[in-house]
Order: sequence, then structure tokens, then C-alpha cells
Amino acid sequence: MFKFGFQVDPEKGADDKDEQKSEQSNNESNQGNEKDESSTAADYPCEELTMLPERSTINPDVVNTFQPTPDCTIEYLNNLALLDETFEEDILNAESDHSDLVPGCYEGGLKVWECTFDLGQFLVKEDRKKLLGKKVLDLGCGAGILGIEAKLLGAAEVHFQDYNKDVLMKLTMVNYDINCRSQDSGKKGDSPARFFSGDWASFTEKYNDTKYDLILSSETIYNTGNYRKLLDLFDRKLARKGAVYLAAKTYYFGVGGGTRLFETEMEEDGRFRYKVVWKCSSGVKREILKIMKRDED
Repeated sequence: MFKFGFQVDPEKGADDKDEQKSEQSNNESNQGNEKDESSTAADYPCEELTMLPERSTINPDVVNTFQPTPDCTIEYLNNLALLDETFEEDILNAESDHSDLVPGCYEGGLKVWECTFDLGQFLVKEDRKKLLGKKVLDLGCGAGILGIEAKLLGAAEVHFQDYNKDVLMKLTMVNYDINCRSQDSGKKGDSPARFFSGDWASFTEKYNDTKYDLILSSETIYNTGNYRKLLDLFDRKLARKGAVYLAAKTYYFGVGGGTRLFETEMEEDGRFRYKVVWKCSSGVKREILKIMKRDED
């Protein structure tokens, strides 16, 4: 029986869980450098997945809620929903190691990390109209909360990307179905949402003509080894006047990643400008960056 404790309560701090994620990533990276260095887009090629058929009513005991505003409530599966699911070897290896993260194998998509709620609340408090009619990418989506929120608040089209197929098929798609299926137009089975698994570099290359008005991403910069892939993705997939909203820890203990190091990478890269649009200084420090192409006004 699979028992992944992936849930973080949005009403509680997640400091201990965040430090655990960082320590595990550091330890596993040190133990498996050879695998990490050889892990490329070819190992996890991008694949578009077909939306699952509409599901029957979900047991409310396996559903949690996130409510960024009184008129926007998002329901998403908690860990009880996945107890009897069968997962592929990559995720089972993480479970056998009692890990929320195995670099190059499982990137933590079954856990809802704290910065997701930060960005979800920020989007509606700053200017919820920015989502109206936009094409949105939820990058490293996990449970898909940010993309679902964008859809509920008027985005015209939302795409979801995560590393593991199982995360998308057994968590993201089900959450989308719970919240958004009734809003989709067209004949039964059609959906303006699309779902992509695999490595960021492969995703960028295979679907290089797709541009997004908004890219939303949370807790995706803990591994400095992926910064180049991430910046290349932003450069090639962000629309001319588009923006990335990236929520992350200021520093990931034990790993070395975080917003300061990512800012340094962007400065050295030269293609982007950015600013901190939100920050939390209590507990583990967290921030939201707004990133745009440098050649835009």
C-alpha cells in the first residue's frame, strides 16, 4: 500500500517539511551524482497525456480545500486519496526511501508545498483580472492548484506540466476534473486544459511554438542544476509581453538553491528582468518574483 504523506496544511507552517525536502535533496544528490549528471531530457522525454474520463463523485473525506478568496474555492485530493493507488517505479523508489524528493527520478509532485498557497493568494489579492482570457502554464504543477485557480478566475486556456506521469494522471487531472470540468465547453471529453509530463528541456524543445501569457511556478528552484533549463523555457515559451510569477524560498537549506541564487543566475544570463513582488520574513523566508523578458517595457 502506497502512503505518501504529501499534504501541507495551508493554515500551518511548513518549515520542518521544507528543511526535510532540502536535506533529502542534498543527501540524495551526494549519494547519486553519477545518476544526476547523466539524467537528461532523453531519460524523461516530454509527453502529452490525454485527459482522463470524467470521474464519479469523490469521497469528501479525501478532499482538502484552498480558498484564496470567498468566491473561489479549490478542492484537491489529500494523501488519503492515494493510499490504494498503484504507482510507477520512479515514485515507488521515493516511497521506499521515505523521501519526498529523489532528484532525476521524483521531484516532489505529490506534496503541496507552502509557496503554492503564497502564490495562489497573491494572484487574487494583487489583481485577479490579470488572469482573464490569458493562456497560462502551471509549471511543475503537482496538484495543479495554481492552474486550476487560473481557470476558475477566467483564464482562457491552462496547461499543466510536471515531471512524473503518475502525478499528472492520479492527482492533477483528478483535481482539474473536480473543479473545472463543468466549465469546459465543447462536446463531452473535450477540455481546454493540456497535460505534459517529462523534463523541462524536452518540453521546451518538443512544444517550442507554444507561448504563454503567464507562467506560474512554485518551489521549482531548489536545484541549481536545473536553472539553465528553466531560463531557456522562460525565454522560449513566454509570450512577448508575458510574465512569470515564481514562488520560492529565499534559501533552501542543505541544497543551495533559492531566490537569491536564481536572481544571480538571471543577472548572468542577461535575458530577463525581475522584481520581488511579495515576501514573508517570518519562519523560513519566502518570496514571489515577477520575471519578464529584458527587452520588454
